[in-house]
Order: sequence, then structure tokens, then C-alpha cells
Amino acid sequence: MGYDGPEIYRAPFGSDEARANFDRTVLSGVDADDIDASTERELGGTVRLWGTKESVEGSWRHVEAGDFLIFYRDGEYEYAAEVLETERNEELGREIWPNHEDGSPWVCILYLKEPVELGVASAEVHDLAGYEIEHTMGFSPLNEMGIGGIRGRWGSVEEFVYGSSGGGDEPEIDVRATPTVDVPESTLDGLYFPGEQPAEIVDQVNAALNAGKHIVFTGPPGTGKTEIARRVSRHLAGAHDDVYSGHQMTTATADWSTFETVGGYMPEEGGEGDLSFVAGQVLRRFKRDGVQRNEPLVIDEINRADIDKSFGQLFTLLSGQGVQLPFTRDGEEIEILPGDEFDGELSPNEYVMPESWRLFATMNSYDKTALYEMSYAFMRRFAFIHVDAPEIPEDDPGGLVAEYASVWGIDADEDLLADVGEVWRIANTTIEERKLGPAIVKDMLSHVTHSGLPRNGALTRAVADYVFPQLEGVARREAIVSELADLNCLDGDRLVALARDILQVRLADAR
Repeated sequence: MGYDGPEIYRAPFGSDEARANFDRTVLSGVDADDIDASTERELGGTVRLWGTKESVEGSWRHVEAGDFLIFYRDGEYEYAAEVLETERNEELGREIWPNHEDGSPWVCILYLKEPVELGVASAEVHDLAGYEIEHTMGFSPLNEMGIGGIRGRWGSVEEFVYGSSGGGDEPEIDVRATPTVDVPESTLDGLYFPGEQPAEIVDQVNAALNAGKHIVFTGPPGTGKTEIARRVSRHLAGAHDDVYSGHQMTTATADWSTFETVGGYMPEEGGEGDLSFVAGQVLRRFKRDGVQRNEPLVIDEINRADIDKSFGQLFTLLSGQGVQLPFTRDGEEIEILPGDEFDGELSPNEYVMPESWRLFATMNSYDKTALYEMSYAFMRRFAFIHVDAPEIPEDDPGGLVAEYASVWGIDADEDLLADVGEVWRIANTTIEERKLGPAIVKDMLSHVTHSGLPRNGALTRAVADYVFPQLEGVARREAIVSELADLNCLDGDRLVALARDILQVRLADAR
């Protein structure tokens, strides 16, 4: 079963006005008699409520009773409050928070239970969520990775809020345990894959994980590889919370070295030039603050990194053998052990990779050279699961686009669906070397439906903005550009000019 508990929404009160509003309407609360005339809700006694602007209604609409708001100020989540109910009520918002910005009243109301002091540093929460910034930019939900991290560290969202400030008991991780994994097809709900593809994907995932393999999802750009990896890792953390302590996600870059993955020396804070070992992305999934962890890691776009340069000693570790690193802590060499070789208490210099720990990665299938940078011993620890782009029917490509648009909730007319379908068909069938996944199609549809340009110009611009970048480096890309330029739904002359600037393609019969 996937996680179905309370969600967390971040609510900053950074300005003095917002803090005054919080003190008055959340901490102190207001008398129900003072607001009865502005709401049809049956209220009594002291009412505590918070509000958001119409601009974040999309996030507010998903808030449900039992979810939590955590209130941010100056690097800390100071308070948390459980949601009782919500109401869209501009009259009440204008009445109770008259100090709103001009033209931006707080119209999305959240009725709350009495708040509790939280006192948790935002950096701690944001590290669990994989956010790069410590502050909060507007009312927004904490991502699923953050929820999973909180559940792993505190036990549950409720314990995070109502338990002792600073966290609850750490889960005891059995580094030798290997639970039988059964990722359900429902894990992919909300993603659209034609035919039997969803069942095939989860079957491959389950088979690979239960065989003790890590997974690399390969395929054309835009086929949902990252989202599949994220959902599978989230499922593991939720379905086996006695084994996993959360999950994490990161994106590889060309600058990665073993410092990012394994770790290295850093100057000690407040020291006089002294250096200490700091764990990298992978080792932090095994241990933090001296406590054993087990957090599956998703590395998005692993092909961006130089595999040898960035993984180094992990080649040996993922092949099932222990590793000693060329670093020390308290005079002892840093050592990484596989779970089946560990039996005892963790020493400061030891990291243990649990038997059930898994690494997920995504790789663009067109960057095949990255495969050859992996040693055979490294590759054999992975299952390579291909997530292909769908076959596009030549007679009705717009019908396939319409199926996706329905799932995405994009309201587009039949002509636009047909035009985008034809663009997609040409992009995927003109040459064999390149295919585009449906995410690129979603970007094009969204672009056109939100553009103020005439349809012809908006779609031409969408092709240049979303399709052309995916053709970079393709040897016969001019053939695709030529086919696209002949479509009546596009401005051919403009498209050719853009192709010249973006792709350095010059057609022989340039217009």
C-alpha cells in the first residue's frame, strides 16, 4: 500500500504583517461571533484560521482535514497546526486580514486546531526533501521525499508534530533484512502508459529488486523514467517502513566526483584549518548523526556524470564487497561494509550498506557511451529497464495525444490535438535514431494553450522550445526539421530560421 497519511504544507510568515496575522488569528484565535456573519460554517468558541492568496489556490485546493501546516520564519519551522477544514471565502478573508497586499486578499481559508511549538530548523526538513534552499518561498506542499524522510526520522507525521521537539525515536534498521518487494501497478496511477506497459514495468521492477539488483531506467527523453524511479523508491519507504528510513533523490552533473557520492575532507566549522571527513550523497543514505539509515537513492540523469570519476570505490561496494576509503575519522580509516558482513555496533569510521538498500538511476538511452564507462562488475549489479516511447498511429496521431491530454487534465480542441500529434509522429518516425516521450508533448500542449500568440505561431515556438533541444547532436536532424517545416499548422519559414539558430541546420531548399 502507498502512503495515505497526512500531508504537510509549508506556510511562511516572513513579514511583520504576516507574523502579526499569525499571532492574532492562529495563536490567539478569534471569537466565532465576530465572523459568523461572513461564513456559512457552524463555528463556536475560539476559531483559529490562516489564509492564502488566490495565486496559490492550486496548492490550497489539495489540503484536506487532518493535514498539517508548518509555519516558517527566519530559518526555522516554529509552529505546526492540524487542519480542520477549508473554505474559499473572499468576504471573510478581506474582513479578517485587511492588511493584505493591494489586489491580493487572502481568500483561501484554512481552519486549524490549536498550534503546537515545533522548533525544527528548516535546513533539517529541507535536507530530507532534497531542497537546495533553506527558506520557504510561499505557501506550498512539502514534497513526497520530505514526507518520507520525516516518517523515517520521526516515525510518522503526527509524531513529528506532536512528539517531543527535535524528533522521536530513530527506527532500528536491520541491515541484513531483505523484504519481498511487491510494487503494485497502482504506484503508476496518474501516469499514462498504453496497453500492457504499466504491468510490464512493475513486473520488471519487482523481479529486479527481489533478485537483489539496483535499477537503471533507460529510454528516450520524456517517457517518465524519473517519475517511475521516484514513485518506486517512495513505495519502498512506505510499504516497508520497518526496513527503510525514507528515500532521497538527486540529479547528477558533469562536475560530479567521488566527493559528491562518497565524500571527502572539508574544513571544520570554526576550526583553524583542521579537516574532517564529510559523507557524500550515497554514504549519507547509510548513516547520519551516527545512526544507521537505509534510504533508497534516485540519481536522475546519471549519464551526465563521468561514471569512473564520480563513483570510484562504489564500483567495489555495489559489487558486494567492503571498501576502505583513503580518509580517516578519529585516526581510523573510513570503511564501508555490506550488510551481510556487519554484526555489531557502528563505529564512527564505519558505514554499512544494508542488504535491502537500492540505487535507482535514470539514463537517456541516446547517451549509450555512458554505459561503456561502467565496469562489467558494476553493470552486473544493475537491471536496465527500458521505458520506451509509445507507437504513434500514422492514421490518427491526434487520438493518442487526446488520451494523454485527458490524463493530464489539459483542455485542448481537436485541431490542436491533431496538429501536436502530427508533430510528434514526424519527430519519432522520420529517422530511427531519435524518439521523444509524451512529456515533451505535454510541454507543447501546455505552451500553446497558455500562449497569447495565434495558434500557428504558438505551435511553431513550442516546437522550437521543446522539440529542437532534443535533436541536439542528432546526425540527420535536418530531415526532421524539413518534414516539420512542411506542415500547414506551423510557420515553415520561421521554423527553418529557428532551426538555423538553435540547431545550426541549413536546409538545402531553405525558404
